[in-house]
Amino acid sequence: MDRQFTNANYGSEARVELHGREVRIIFVASSVAKAEAFADRCLEQMKGGGLNLTLMGKPTSIVEE
Repeated sequence: MDRQFTNANYGSEARVELHGREVRIIFVASSVAKAEAFADRCLEQMKGGGLNLTLMGKPTSIVEE
């Protein structure tokens, strides 16, 4: 699918957590409103059968737990 990046301002802070069988990828937004919009977009994509995540550039913070 050819489309523009829908969330270009995410990824400056990211965490990857592993809890048993769960893998959690956490992006920190600059506001609650941006976090809610990002979550809504992710859910919309998943309901459509796919989830497109691309991290542009090197994040300033990556934490592995």
